[in-house]
Amino acid sequence: MESEKIVEQHESQLQQQSKEIKQHSKEIARLSDMSVEMQKQMSEGLARVDESNRFLREQNTRQSEQNAQILQAVIKGNESSDERQFQLKLLDKTNFWKLALGIGGSAAAIFAALTEIIKVFFK
Repeated sequence: MESEKIVEQHESQLQQQSKEIKQHSKEIARLSDMSVEMQKQMSEGLARVDESNRFLREQNTRQSEQNAQILQAVIKGNESSDERQFQLKLLDKTNFWKLALGIGGSAAAIFAALTEIIKVFFK
């Protein structure tokens, strides 16, 4: 009789373990499904991020091209401005010498020459 009790307890424990195994299997299946769904959502999210990055790269490229065009226009404008200023300075000096030599005679010419020499050495 003692053996029968032991066998019954053993069978009871086996049935309990069998139930627990089934419960664990259900939980593992649920977690597996959840994992698959999370991977799917992550893949979709990464696809959206990739598309957004592609758009931003294209936008940055267009902006860089526009910036380069603006820079070239500014440089060209600065070069033109520098050239005009140089020509105006030459014209100003030429007019100065014409004025000095034409109106004032030799004294004014000497004074003008000395003024220009002083400007050159002390600037």
